[in-house]
Amino acid sequence: MAFEFKLPDIGEGVVEGEIIRWLIQPGDIIKEDQPMVEVMTDKATVEIPSPVEGKVLDTIGAEGEVVEVGSTLVVIETDGEPAAAERQRKPQPPEMPAPASPPAVEKPQERGSRKVLATPAVRKMARELSVDLSRLEGSGRGGRITREDVEKFVHRSAEPSPRSAPAPAAGASAAPDLETIPYRGLRKKIGDHLVAAKRFAPHYTYVEEVDATQLVQLRTRYRQLNPESQLTYLPFLIKSVVEGLRKYPLLNSTLDEERQVIQLKKSYNIGVAAATAEGLIVPVIKHADRKSILELSQEVTRLSEQSREGRIQLEDLRDGTFTITSLGFLGGVLATPIINYPEVGILGVHKIQQKPVVRDGSIVVRHMMNLSLSLDHRVVDGAVGAEFLHTVISYLENPGLLSVV
Repeated sequence: MAFEFKLPDIGEGVVEGEIIRWLIQPGDIIKEDQPMVEVMTDKATVEIPSPVEGKVLDTIGAEGEVVEVGSTLVVIETDGEPAAAERQRKPQPPEMPAPASPPAVEKPQERGSRKVLATPAVRKMARELSVDLSRLEGSGRGGRITREDVEKFVHRSAEPSPRSAPAPAAGASAAPDLETIPYRGLRKKIGDHLVAAKRFAPHYTYVEEVDATQLVQLRTRYRQLNPESQLTYLPFLIKSVVEGLRKYPLLNSTLDEERQVIQLKKSYNIGVAAATAEGLIVPVIKHADRKSILELSQEVTRLSEQSREGRIQLEDLRDGTFTITSLGFLGGVLATPIINYPEVGILGVHKIQQKPVVRDGSIVVRHMMNLSLSLDHRVVDGAVGAEFLHTVISYLENPGLLSVV
């Protein structure tokens, strides 16, 4: 008997996933719960296990291909009998009914009678980029035009005509000396997310410096007393940010444009941007306000290790309300971080270094650090953002106000 395994719903709002890597191949004998394939969604990369034991008859979809939830991924022979009938490599999508009339925002098509199938978000994107959707062939289900179709059309339109390209000089190679790597997987997801953030959220960045001398001294003393400790500065930053968010809840919100409301979040779920071999991801520390400095340190360590090893769980990447990003000792002087949309704020943390500063009319050496706060100006005005950051700084400059245990 041939069992067809279909891509399950693996996350809230997830309608499709990209095949990153096959872990099986036709002819393999697999056991129940054995990982079969790595699939990337907008939320995370997950390994999908087999629900049955048997022999792999077919794997459907190439690495890098995007498949929709409900599409058949693997065909497994579960009782030793051959498959009942020969299969196509890709399941046929269900026929979609044409809309009764084009949306009000669309002009009637003049190029034949073909109906344009696209979501409202894709139509809005096309209008913003002055793209006539009737000129595109959709690659989605039932000929639906996707965001990727619009982006590819724009890129092709921007390329110079081959006739106008300069001819290579005599003796020169027509092929450029370059190497290409696929733009897909996590790198493409990061790119798509950042483009959306910049398109929809008008950013501004406010930068201020911090005298981190007392913070450095406190952490140094603690690690001297606890040599095995992995305590970093990040838990102090998280705790200070939470205190700032309590006082200025607009920074712990999202803007629901469809309903025209600002949603103030009652949970403090702090995302911490983490670099991996595949690219940047943002694990989330849930209910950071309920954790001590040491508990936050343990959670940061756990999430960092799982991120580096590619074992991060989907649950640990959801429901963030505010993000912190840091490059540690490579943190530079300042930056303009891009908001982790649909959040409205992100805090960039820069390196701590000794500098001469003036205190009480005298030049002294202090441990100084810069913070860069990027905000969505639709929700947070400049004065509110500055007041929030100064609240965060007040705790960092007086870390004794924060509980270490």
